[in-house]
Amino acid sequence: MKIYVLYADEFGEKVAGNLVNFSTFCTSCGDACEHCRRDYGSFAGYIYGLHRVPQDLPPFLENPEDYFPRDPPRCDLLIVVGVHQDILASVDALAERMGVKGVIVPIEDGGWCPVGLQKQVEKSLEEIGVASAFPRPFCTLEERGTGDVVDQFVRECRVGRPVVEVEVQGDMITKGRVLRTAPCGSTFYVMQQIKLTRIYRLNERIAEAHHAYPCTASMQYDKTIGDTYLHIGGYAIRNAVVSSLQVETLNSCKYR
Repeated sequence: MKIYVLYADEFGEKVAGNLVNFSTFCTSCGDACEHCRRDYGSFAGYIYGLHRVPQDLPPFLENPEDYFPRDPPRCDLLIVVGVHQDILASVDALAERMGVKGVIVPIEDGGWCPVGLQKQVEKSLEEIGVASAFPRPFCTLEERGTGDVVDQFVRECRVGRPVVEVEVQGDMITKGRVLRTAPCGSTFYVMQQIKLTRIYRLNERIAEAHHAYPCTASMQYDKTIGDTYLHIGGYAIRNAVVSSLQVETLNSCKYR
């Protein structure tokens, strides 16, 4: 898979960094690092380019295509992160030029892509046969059963809504494993931080670790999702751990 990232917000670099998985990407645990990301591997070979768009642009752009990369490569998937709304409104032109099969527009802040603009971009991409996804926030992206390049990205790169496994002894989490990480990479850190946590303190410890990583999603309330983006991200990792606990409990009961 060939991936290209068009971004203005630094979150774009974090998403690419998570996929590349270079040795200094996550330093959150400091000297206590257990190299938990080693098994994730690297998808550096999937990244065919990044292009940063300036953030300090005027409210209205006469020629938004002037901010596109001049000679972009042919790719399969375009990820567009926090760009000016006029640039986003014209992204179908870039998608067609690059021959992409899918576009992902992660939304970590409601101001990045209002609902009306999302519908406009979805329609323009659909008209040229390009699949699209607008996860609010990025860590809610899941396979949709369509078999398109967006599903392929989630499946192959193991990125999107977190999926984890935990091991329990008594009332304590003893081990954790990441099966699918949030695009920012925070899932690995959270799983390290909840080890040796008693289950009754689990929600509190997950919230602490999620904030400490830190989550870069907006704390502004958005009526589109009925909450803040940061809270939705927190629920995603908490639900992943709780789901794994339920599976662990069921498996334990089978052998009693």
